[in-house]
Amino acid sequence: MVKYNSKGGKDCISLIKHMPKKIKIKDIAKKVGCSQATVSQAFNNPKLINRQTRAKILAVSAELGYVRQRFNKKREKIIGITGLSQELILGEYYNKITAAIISAAKVLGVNVIIESFSDKEIELPSMFSKKVLDGVIILGKISQEHILMIKQNNFPLVLCGHPVPGLELHTVLSDGRSGIFEATKHLIQLGHQKIAYIAGGPLFDPVTSDRLDGFRYALNEKNIPIPEDYIQISDFCALAKTQQAIENLIKIKPTAIVCENDSLAYTTYHLLSQAGLNIPLDISLSGFDDLPFPEYLQPIKPNLTTVHVDLEELGKITLNVLLEIIENPTDIAHRHTIPVKLKIGGTTLPPR
Repeated sequence: MVKYNSKGGKDCISLIKHMPKKIKIKDIAKKVGCSQATVSQAFNNPKLINRQTRAKILAVSAELGYVRQRFNKKREKIIGITGLSQELILGEYYNKITAAIISAAKVLGVNVIIESFSDKEIELPSMFSKKVLDGVIILGKISQEHILMIKQNNFPLVLCGHPVPGLELHTVLSDGRSGIFEATKHLIQLGHQKIAYIAGGPLFDPVTSDRLDGFRYALNEKNIPIPEDYIQISDFCALAKTQQAIENLIKIKPTAIVCENDSLAYTTYHLLSQAGLNIPLDISLSGFDDLPFPEYLQPIKPNLTTVHVDLEELGKITLNVLLEIIENPTDIAHRHTIPVKLKIGGTTLPPR
């Protein structure tokens, strides 16, 4: 409460008393139980601090609301795009989004710096140390530790494609829940009752969890049971895990499989074909993303039943969200969900 003095003016002592305390490095050091020098090194020379201590310092900094001051306040009309190397360089999904961002930025006169990194790297890409970025877009899944390191540089940032559990940040992603719901509903309408699901990551992953919710909801809506072994956990980047998932499913003979994304669906198609099964006569198959068939499947190429994601629109919206929070950095973080659409192809038919 602000008090007024006898002359009608505000009581300065009361104002000062009620102002929020400015968090300093010593506050972080006290809560973590380390020296101020260790906290400073964690920000400026992370290689000199062990990973466990550094992660704790970053977590406490976020908890207390400490963010280092940016010395460069001048707008440079430069944004950064970053993410893990395997997604930024090898992933066709994020390649298309990156191209859309660059194209839209060029029209607006905004320059783009792209720099990837490994999840094992301690330091952030060098573009963060040049102090020229107005903001940054993070493509795909990266660790909470790296996100907190970026936040400590006080950059406006937007996540594209993958939320980070426990952190409320501006995030743009496709509507995975409704997309998988529609794909599963399509199979049910064809007459399938034994429908399996292949997830691309651990069930606590926010994207995997969201899409699996759509699968379960579609089946529960029609009172179709979901045996535990009908949900298989794979890995987008590990063929051996997908192979094991397919071997498990072949034993229980589902009539249809819903895959979390197209890369899993294409790998599943390949493995089922090798096992002597015909898609879609023996088993129906659906994916998510609407990416083109890989070259090794081109000779047969039945169009995959999948969920179409407008990656160009996803990229444009991500850029627009970033430019908006650069201008209004205090805006409350929102999750921006892009609508998707089921695209029926040649890999789904009624069960025999």
